[in-house]
Amino acid sequence: MVKSEKTEQTMEERGEEKPPFDEPSYCLLCGVVGPALLYGHWVCEHCKNVVQAEAVSKKRQIEKEGGGST
Repeated sequence: MVKSEKTEQTMEERGEEKPPFDEPSYCLLCGVVGPALLYGHWVCEHCKNVVQAEAVSKKRQIEKEGGGST
């Protein structure tokens, strides 16, 4: 039995691209590698916590200055 050359080609050799959900996503704020997602939009837990803490701090500052709506 004779095998022809290159019977098994990689995806790159066939000209196919990887689907976008097979590539890792990156945090939009710090760039850390995350899970593979379809569109790649992702924010890591650390950045979520930082943004939330900054928002609470800003809200408290506004309320302290008397600019709060409540």
